[in-house]
Amino acid sequence: RMVLPTPGTRGCPGQTMLYLIVPALAAAALLPRVDGVQPLLYRLEKKLAPIPRAVDEPGRRRLADNPVPAGSAAAVDHGAWDRVLKRHVTEGGRVNGISDCTVVDYAGIAADPDFDAYLAVLAGVDLSRLSPAEDLALWMNAYNALCINHIVTCVRAGQPEPESILGLKKGGTPIWDQEAGVVGGKPYSLNQVEHDQLRKRWNEPMVHACIVCASASCPNLRREAFVADRLAAQMADQFSAWMANPTKGICLEGAGAGRRKLTLSRILLWFADDFGGLEASRAYVKAHATRAEEDEVSALDAADTAIRYFTYDWGINSCSRN
Repeated sequence: RMVLPTPGTRGCPGQTMLYLIVPALAAAALLPRVDGVQPLLYRLEKKLAPIPRAVDEPGRRRLADNPVPAGSAAAVDHGAWDRVLKRHVTEGGRVNGISDCTVVDYAGIAADPDFDAYLAVLAGVDLSRLSPAEDLALWMNAYNALCINHIVTCVRAGQPEPESILGLKKGGTPIWDQEAGVVGGKPYSLNQVEHDQLRKRWNEPMVHACIVCASASCPNLRREAFVADRLAAQMADQFSAWMANPTKGICLEGAGAGRRKLTLSRILLWFADDFGGLEASRAYVKAHATRAEEDEVSALDAADTAIRYFTYDWGINSCSRN
């Protein structure tokens, strides 16, 4: 069954892509349901998804080229955010059939003064003082905190939690393009954080394992803040854990029996260019999915493997829906 990303999503930010894709879908529905059609439809979906291209931006940095000097003091204290995550994020949840999710107590965060304290830290940070690693850690933490802030704002206003973050659209403006909070004295939307501050400034595909848009099919929200002196290890662990989840990372069916089907996160389709392209994204997974089963990893480039992508579940990652 072919499922397209929802318009105005993190995967297809800030645009209504159905106007582009519906005609193509109508034509595709008339094609025979043969195995060879699906890869063509995936390529069409990727091509038409209005995701800002980042790979051509000059000066994109790599974390490995910017090590943290030994004994250097942190310019930003992420302690309040770390405490929020440890108090209000729980592992092992299940949302809409997506298993082993981290689920969030949004009501608890809404009542936690440490959350407001961290928003104040983000608002007042002097970005010019950050080392490259601190910069990357800060913007990933900021994305996650500001995304949660959208839902916390609803809770504090006495509104029910949305079933999906997509339900927070206002006046025709998708949630991704609404102001989410202030960083360094300047207001930002989630799209501005993700695309302008992360993807266009950093050549780090593992960012996609670290930023979480409050949805079940996202990589799990880490239960600690990202910090510069452990950032490479944290990011690698996030990517490995994401790929090890058979309901939203990697799942192999038909192992050892004729043609196999390997299903991957749809993020690897939508953002394939950040990984070097569709084929390169599979090589990247093979190199870095250290917790995946051996047969799953070997199937990534096997001739008898049909590559498919999970339907993206936008159900909110709330403990109330666990």
